[in-house]
Amino acid sequence: MSPPATGHSAAYIAELKKRLNSHRKWVIGTRGGMQADLSFYDMSQLPLGGVVLRNAKLVGTSFSRSNLSRADLKAAVLMMAEFEGADLSQADLLGADLRGACFNGANLAEANLAGADLRTGSLGAVSTKQQASAGTPVSRRTELMDANLNRAILVGSNLENCDLTGAELVDADLSGADLTGAILVSTDLSGATLKNTTLTGAVLSGALLDPDAVARMAQQGINPDGNLESLGERLFELLAHHQEWLDSEGRAGQRLELDLADLSDAPLGEVDLSAAKIQRCNLRNANLAGSNLMMADLSYSNLSGADLSGANLSGCGMRRVNLTGGSLRDSVLLSVPVGDLHRPWPTNLQYAKLNDCDLRCRAAAGVILRHADLTGARVNMALMKGSDTGGARLPTTRG
Repeated sequence: MSPPATGHSAAYIAELKKRLNSHRKWVIGTRGGMQADLSFYDMSQLPLGGVVLRNAKLVGTSFSRSNLSRADLKAAVLMMAEFEGADLSQADLLGADLRGACFNGANLAEANLAGADLRTGSLGAVSTKQQASAGTPVSRRTELMDANLNRAILVGSNLENCDLTGAELVDADLSGADLTGAILVSTDLSGATLKNTTLTGAVLSGALLDPDAVARMAQQGINPDGNLESLGERLFELLAHHQEWLDSEGRAGQRLELDLADLSDAPLGEVDLSAAKIQRCNLRNANLAGSNLMMADLSYSNLSGADLSGANLSGCGMRRVNLTGGSLRDSVLLSVPVGDLHRPWPTNLQYAKLNDCDLRCRAAAGVILRHADLTGARVNMALMKGSDTGGARLPTTRG
């Protein structure tokens, strides 16, 4: 470990090295070793590849943006630990206590999480050398939003109520895993093994599932598009409040903010939804033709088959949306100048599923299409010229 670019002092790094070496000795049974309790320590942005922390106590420890590839974390107590943006590829987390941990944006490709506990975590009064008891219990669900779990082993793991929004679980093994109440919105489960996996109450809107997985769920009475709140007539009331909020420039009414709502087949054509927040919602087959979605946020929503023809999507956030079979014909996807930002705010379709979508827009500028899947989509130069297509799967023909 080296202090540069980590924000840690040389003395702090030296102490951590000493503690880690002592724990390694304890693990292998060498004389002079001691089990490490590094709870609530800041171990962020550190090169910890292959580190041995098996059975270590790491409650609330921060490993944000650290390299923990191939790390030995078997049976470690990692309740409420922070792993945001960390590299845990091929790490061994067999039987680890991960309740309430945050893995948002982390790389867990080919990691072993068999038998791991990823349920909601709760901490009461905890006192350590690093942090005195706060006295107030803290509880949070385990978060794996946008995490890479491709080919990960999750056999027999407990992911009850876990948030896996936008996570990638391609070819992952979830045999015998418990996903009761888990949020799997826009999650990629292509090729995942779901043998004896419990999905009772799981939210699967916009998830990518193999046909045989969908068929098995149907036999169990599980509807991938179910378990979202249906707004019914209340939607029109909320839209009226949003329009009042727009007309008064925020002085009256209320901004439309929806999460995990069912808006499938909703008649939203020609509606002003600018600056609305409609995340993780089911908008399958919705009519949004001619609507104004400037600076709105539709991230992680299922828009498969939706009609957005002629819509204004300038500056719209559409990260990981599923727009399979949808239409953006004659839509506008321009960047929007915002406050003191040095450059305009672009339309964001990063990681979006745009298979067989009509993307022949009227005007576009600087659209973010990084890692988007445009297989089978119909595109034109208005969209492609000047767009960021790094890592994207592009169509072979243009309409």
